[in-house]
Amino acid sequence: MPEKSVKIMLANPIYDPSRRSSQSFTWYQQIVEQVARQGTKLDCVNLGNGFFTKRGTAYPDLVNAVGMAERAYEAEKKGYDAFIIGCAWDPGLREARSLVRIPVISPTESTLMLTWQLGRKLCALDRRPAKALEYGDLLHKYGIADRLVSVRCPPEFSSMDDFDLVYGGEERQKEFVRIVTAEMRRAIVEDHAEVLWYACTVGASVLTLHNIYEIDGVSLINPFVAALKMAEVMVDLQRAYGTAVCRSSVYRSPAAGWEKERQIPVD
Repeated sequence: MPEKSVKIMLANPIYDPSRRSSQSFTWYQQIVEQVARQGTKLDCVNLGNGFFTKRGTAYPDLVNAVGMAERAYEAEKKGYDAFIIGCAWDPGLREARSLVRIPVISPTESTLMLTWQLGRKLCALDRRPAKALEYGDLLHKYGIADRLVSVRCPPEFSSMDDFDLVYGGEERQKEFVRIVTAEMRRAIVEDHAEVLWYACTVGASVLTLHNIYEIDGVSLINPFVAALKMAEVMVDLQRAYGTAVCRSSVYRSPAAGWEKERQIPVD
């Protein structure tokens, strides 16, 4: 019997009128061709409004997280089978799940579910030194305090933006790969890491497209890939058994009539 198609929307966590992020969408599609099963279709979008250049502090990130939940609402209204949050910070995850019945999948949560199969000592690499502590807080929130050995950031990123390397062409991407893999090797030696991941769906996908899947025998997980495969699984479970999030506590839906009080636009 042929597999049923799965239609997924992925939302980038930014409002990007410059369309710079369209390059990352191309990378995602290349990876979909590598790892998704036949019949899986991914559509990538940015936020309908919000912040682009001023992100990285509490208020702009909160606004963009609201935009992420609204994109999930839009995805369900348009008939998508699942929604992926396109950022390793998992912004708007709880809010999006409270709004819709389709599976809402996030990269870091999906990565953690996969790591249990691969090793015990986990190390994450964050792309911004100032945010490494906050990312560590996120991972501890997910209940892995006994397995997380470190959240590291390559020292070179203290004086440069990794996105300048990622989007800077082939030679600069090679420099990005060199910097990140060197830090991962240090994590293996110094922290005895058994599973690695880079805390950015874009940067991790560049590593994948440069055929970096493991470092010195230690598996490297791409959080975008983890989310993509988790989306396929959750759609299967929902179709077969109606599997969905519990509405009795953290994912409780808004009270009836909320859409009339503040409407969410659907393009």
